[in-house]
Amino acid sequence: MTIPNALGKFVRVGTDLGVVVGLPDSKGVPDDHYAIWYGQKESDGTPRARTVPIEYCLFVNELSIYH
Repeated sequence: MTIPNALGKFVRVGTDLGVVVGLPDSKGVPDDHYAIWYGQKESDGTPRARTVPIEYCLFVNELSIYH
């Protein structure tokens, strides 16, 4: 089930932590998947996101903020 306000939310996939940057209706994202950014980028600096089945994504409800 897609969460409508999932964009920008932190998720845990296994032991990895990432941010939802694409929903199933986004270009290149299959049905029942989110595009997750884990901090990776291409050699030209373009962010690289991985598609992950929604069922593998656990939303992180708390985060630590520092300045």
